[in-house]
Amino acid sequence: MVFPGRFSTGCKRCRQRKVKCDEGRPSCRRCIIYGKPCPGYSDQFHFRFDKASSKQGSSSRPEKSPEESSVPGTARAQHHKTNNNRAVVRVASRPRSPSITPQPEVSYDDVSLCYFVRRFVTPNDDDSLPGHLSFLPSLFNHSGHGVLELATLSVAQMAAYNQFRGDKFRLQSYQNYGRALQALRKTIQTEEEVTDDRVLAAVLLLCMFKDIGEESWGDPSEHVSGLYYLLEKRGIEQLCTSRGFELFLLALLRLQVYTFLHQDNKYSDPGGLVALLGLLDPMMRAMSLMTKTLCLRHNLLEYASRFEKDQGLGGLSPSGSQEGPEEADQSTLRACFEALEEFDSWDIEAEPYWKNIFAGRIMPAALGELATRGTYYDPKTACIIILVRAARLILLLSILEYYDVINMSCGETETWRLGDKTAWANCIPVLETTIRLAIDDMLYCVPFAMGDRGPDGGPVSGPQDGAAALVVLQPIRLVTYCAYATTEQRRASQDILNRMKSAIGIRAAMSWEQQAAMGSSAPQRRGTQSLVRAMGMLAMRESASVSPSSH
Repeated sequence: MVFPGRFSTGCKRCRQRKVKCDEGRPSCRRCIIYGKPCPGYSDQFHFRFDKASSKQGSSSRPEKSPEESSVPGTARAQHHKTNNNRAVVRVASRPRSPSITPQPEVSYDDVSLCYFVRRFVTPNDDDSLPGHLSFLPSLFNHSGHGVLELATLSVAQMAAYNQFRGDKFRLQSYQNYGRALQALRKTIQTEEEVTDDRVLAAVLLLCMFKDIGEESWGDPSEHVSGLYYLLEKRGIEQLCTSRGFELFLLALLRLQVYTFLHQDNKYSDPGGLVALLGLLDPMMRAMSLMTKTLCLRHNLLEYASRFEKDQGLGGLSPSGSQEGPEEADQSTLRACFEALEEFDSWDIEAEPYWKNIFAGRIMPAALGELATRGTYYDPKTACIIILVRAARLILLLSILEYYDVINMSCGETETWRLGDKTAWANCIPVLETTIRLAIDDMLYCVPFAMGDRGPDGGPVSGPQDGAAALVVLQPIRLVTYCAYATTEQRRASQDILNRMKSAIGIRAAMSWEQQAAMGSSAPQRRGTQSLVRAMGMLAMRESASVSPSSH
C-alpha cells in the first residue's frame, strides 16, 4: 500500500471533481458555485494500494470462514499474522466474495500515520500564518527511511498507542525513536544536509515524542541544544520561505518553554534573529516580546533572590562587605513596565497586520475585549493570541513576585528599592486585574484553537485538537499555577489539561506537581513564589532521567 504523501481535507464533492476546495464551514463555496449542495467533510483518509503488494498479501491470507463472510452490513477489523510474521490489520466495510475482490491489508505504520496526521497536523492554508506540523505532508517520503520518516513514525506510533493501546505500537515507537536519534547524531556530526528543513522538522517531532510519551521516560529538554544549534546554523535564510518561517517559530517556542522552566537564557534567541527581525515584522515582534519577557523575568528573580539572601546575612553580601545600593533592579523594573506598554501596542498593530496579510482571518482584539466581542477566531490565530497573552501573564507575575520579595524583606533603609509605596499600592490591584483579563482571553480562545467551536458555533468537522494542544499546553499549565487566577479559571484550565491527557494522549499535560497544586486551597499572597517552586520542581523532574545532550 502506498501513502500518497499528502492528505486531502476538502469536501467529498471537491475531491471527486479533483478541484481545490476552499474548506468553508459548514459548506464550501466551490459547491455553491457549482450549483450542488456541499456533502460535507469526511474524517477518513484514503490510501492508494499497490497492486503487487495487494496480490502478495492476498496469496498469504487464509480464506475466510462462511461465518465470517456472512456478517451483513457491519465493519470487521481483525488482527492476523502474515508469513513474514508482520502484524497487519484487515479492514472490511461490507461482505464481498474473497475470490472476486481481495481485501487490502493495512499495516501498523499506516494506521498510526493516518491517525497522527488527522489529529496532529494542521492543514496548510497557503498563507504565512504558521500552523502546527502543516509542513509534514510535503516533506514526508513514505518509501524513505531517513531521519524525518523515522521520527514521524516514532511519534505517530506513540500517539496511536495512547489512543488504541496495543503493545506493538509502543514497541515500534521506541525502536523508531532510537533509530531516529542515531540518524540525527550522524547527520549533525558529519554536517551532511544539516540545514535541510527535514532535519529541523525531525528534531521538532522528537520533542513532540516527549510530550506524548510515557511520563517517566526520557527528558523533554534533551533536544534544546540541538534545536539551538540548527537554528543558528540555518541563519536568516531559513525565514525566506513560509515553511522555514513556520519551522523557526515552532522551534523557538520550544526554546522559550525550556528558558521559562529552567531559568536558562542561553538558548532564548538563536543567532540574535528574534531581536533583529522583531523590529520589522509584527509576528516576529510578538516572539521578540516573549524573549524579552523571559530575560526580564530572569533578571528580576535574580535580583530578588540576591536581596533575600543578603538580608539573611544581616544586610551583608556573601563576601562580608556592605553592598552599596545599585540601580540595576530599578532599571529592570522600568523595562518591565515599558514591555507591558509594548504588549498593548502589539494589540493595536496586530489588527491592520492581520487585515493586510492574513485575508479572511478575524483580527486579534485588545486585552480583555475578546470575550466581550464574542468573535470567532480561526485555530491558528487563536493559538497565537494564547501565546501572546501567556507572555504578558509571565511578565505580570514576575513583577508581582519581585514586589512581594522586596516588600517582605527590605528594611527602612532599603525603601529606595520600591520607590513610592503609595504608587505601588495603587498599581498592584491593576496588575492583578490585568492578569485575570489575560487568562480570560486565553481561555476564550482555547475552544477555537482546538476546533470545539466553528464559525457557526458548533464543533469543526475533524478538528486537529492535538495540533493546537501541543502549542497551548504550557500556557494552560501556567494558569493552573497562577496564584491570581480565579477558582473558575483554574478549574477550566484543569479541565483542558485533563482532556489533553485522556482524550488526546498528551502525557505532559498533567504531572503529580499539578495534581498536588490543584488539590490544595487557593494560593494566598506571595503566591507567585509557589509558581517558581512548582515550575522549578517540574524542571528538575523533567531533567531527572537524562541531562540535555549536545547532539
